[in-house]
Amino acid sequence: MMSLREISAEEIELVLQNHLAREDMSEFQTWLDKLLLGTHGTIALNFEGVASLSSSAIGKILQFKRSCDEKGRKLLIRKCRPQLLQLLRMIKFDTLIQIDP
Repeated sequence: MMSLREISAEEIELVLQNHLAREDMSEFQTWLDKLLLGTHGTIALNFEGVASLSSSAIGKILQFKRSCDEKGRKLLIRKCRPQLLQLLRMIKFDTLIQIDP
């Protein structure tokens, strides 16, 4: 389950739940495409409800980061569970995308 939450006219947040598994990638891509069509300068991925990420999800996020950069938008990740944050730091994701606690 995924949903959008507008933080302000400048920022929107995609709230993610459960696991981002391979079978969820079509829905995930649909949401990412929707975000790129919008006008918000900052896009946040809220991982508070995410227990795990598949390698497919990691690839989608990296592609999305590139698209955000091309459009002059800022992408950030927030509210990661400790285990997920540890994984993202292990693969050096935090050097590519800002991760807020």
